[in-house]
Parts: sequence; structure tokens; C-alpha cells
Amino acid sequence: MDVTTDSAFIEAVASESGLLTSQSQLTDPNVLELLQQFYELKGTLIRIPTEKDDTFRLHDGEETYLVKVSPADEDPLIVELQTACMEHLERTAPELPVQRLVRSRSGNPQVLLAATDGPFSRVLRVMRFMPGALLANHSASAGQLQSVGSSLAQLGLALQGFDHPRADRMLLWDLKHFHRLRPLLDYIDEKQRRGLAEQIFDQFDAKVAPLLDTLSTQVVHGDFSPFNVLVDPHKPDYVAGIIDFGDVVRTPVIFDLSVTMANLLGAVPESPWEQALHVMDGFLSIRPLPARELEALIVSAKARLLLRALITQWRASQLPQRRDYLLSHSKPDWERLAFTAAVPAPKLHTTT
Repeated sequence: MDVTTDSAFIEAVASESGLLTSQSQLTDPNVLELLQQFYELKGTLIRIPTEKDDTFRLHDGEETYLVKVSPADEDPLIVELQTACMEHLERTAPELPVQRLVRSRSGNPQVLLAATDGPFSRVLRVMRFMPGALLANHSASAGQLQSVGSSLAQLGLALQGFDHPRADRMLLWDLKHFHRLRPLLDYIDEKQRRGLAEQIFDQFDAKVAPLLDTLSTQVVHGDFSPFNVLVDPHKPDYVAGIIDFGDVVRTPVIFDLSVTMANLLGAVPESPWEQALHVMDGFLSIRPLPARELEALIVSAKARLLLRALITQWRASQLPQRRDYLLSHSKPDWERLAFTAAVPAPKLHTTT
């Protein structure tokens, strides 16, 4: 495909990101048969709705596992990237509360299933199920949010030595492509929302895009959101689990932090930056950033929140049967963007 135009580029990246997939689900009996064959596991399966993978919780006696089978149109090398990342962390940073892979009977961290209904073989993986409450469901204090930020920084430091042939994958959620996504504005119906979105694109083009080739870059988690962070408010180590490495990618470090901040922007309407800045403070206490990257971070946090709203809006046009459902989920993002735009952006200072 010719991706010289931004519209063609969006379609190509969306396809590689798995957002255009027509998922073919495996049946529960089929999955149980595979688990018995390759892992000698059995028990009760509970399907968990997800965007791409067939995902299940497996209860096998006193043990609980997470079972994932990749879709038939996802390159197995992309899954291997995620698996290799998790294995790297288990070897080099065992103290981090990262979800652990369970090895198959043959000692492998994943099992390749022969292609039957798509261009690629599917990948079966089993992980230990991590207990804990989602950060998304907990009202965190300032100190606890700082702990979230410091945990993200520690995770990033542990990944500095990691690389993989597919680390430079194309991912629509990756903000290094944000400046090419203006065609998504055409899917915004409301004039006020479009104006807000155009302002953020203009800010990104002015303050972030010129720095893309100079920003500190490495492989990152990519989706350190409140839905992928497990917490235990009763323990000193507030972050109890880090899950879902499905968006692992090489990108500027500030974009990894942008994800967490974006998910907290506007959560307190009268002080829309407050929670996001607590996370940032915790991150910077472990991993200081130069002043020019901090200025870019403030813009990229807003861009990441806008990107989520835009992708949801775009997918609603691609999936008319789910349009109302998807648009209902994008509404809070637009509200939080409006709260954030109503106040001056914070001025940040650093000694580095």
C-alpha cells in the first residue's frame, strides 16, 4: 500500500495495530483442549471481552491463570515481541510486579497454533493471574499517584537494555505518528470539538514534532493506563501488578508517561492537571527529563487523550453496528479535554 498520504498511512497503521480485524473466536472447548494438550492444564474458563485477542480466565483447582490467543491477522512476531519483553523483565528486574508467563510442557513461553482461518498462525500464551484492584477503580491519593509514576519510571529503566526485531512496529496509539493523523478530524461532527482538536494538533506540530528525532527513545510498555495497573492501597508498595504488554513499542520515553497522564487529565474538573502532575512528579523523582522534553510532555499528554477520542470516533464510522456504544465511550474523553483546555497549561521547571 502507498502510505505517502496521511489517510493511507492511517489505514496501514490501523491494520497493523489490529483495529481493522474481524475477530474469529475460538470456542471454549477448543481452548480447553489446547490447554490440556500444550500445558496439561484444565479447569473452568471464563471469557474476558477484549479488543483483539481471545482472552480467558482459567480456574484450575487453587490456581488461576490468564489465557490469551492472538487473532489470526496479527503477525506472531508482534506477539513474540511482547513475550520477549516480559521475559526480559523477569530476568533483569524480578522485583518489579510484572505478570509472569507460564511455560508450556515443552518449556516454551508461547505456543504457535497452525493457521486455519487467517493469514497468520495464532499464538497461545498462559500467564499467572495477578490479584489486585485496578487503579481505574481506586481513588488514589497524591502520594499513591506519585508511586504510580515512579513505578513507570522503574519499568522504563529496566527496559533500557531490551531490543527486538519488531520493536519498531507500526502502532496507531504511538504518539510519534500523531502529526500524521489530522485526517481523523473529518470524523468529528461537532464544531467545538473539532476546534479543540485542531488546537492540540497545532500545539503538537509546534512543540513536539520538531523534537521527534532528538527525544530520548527506547522500548516502552506503551499502555501504562489505570486499566493495566493493579494496586493494593493497604501495602507500602502501592503498585501491585503491571499487566498487558500488548502495546510494547520503541518510542520516545515521554510518550509512555503521556499515556498515564492522559488517563488522569480532567478527572478532577476544577483542577484538571492535578492527578496527572502527581504521576509526573513520581516519574521525575526516579528519571529526570530535560526541560525541552518536559514542555513536549505537557502537549503530548493532551494529544494522547485526544487520540483516544479520535480513534474511538473513527472506529464508530468503521463499525456502524457499534457506533452508539463507541461514541458513548468517547464522550467522557471530550469532556475531560474541554476541562483541560479551560485552564492554562502548567509551567514546568527542571534542573536538568
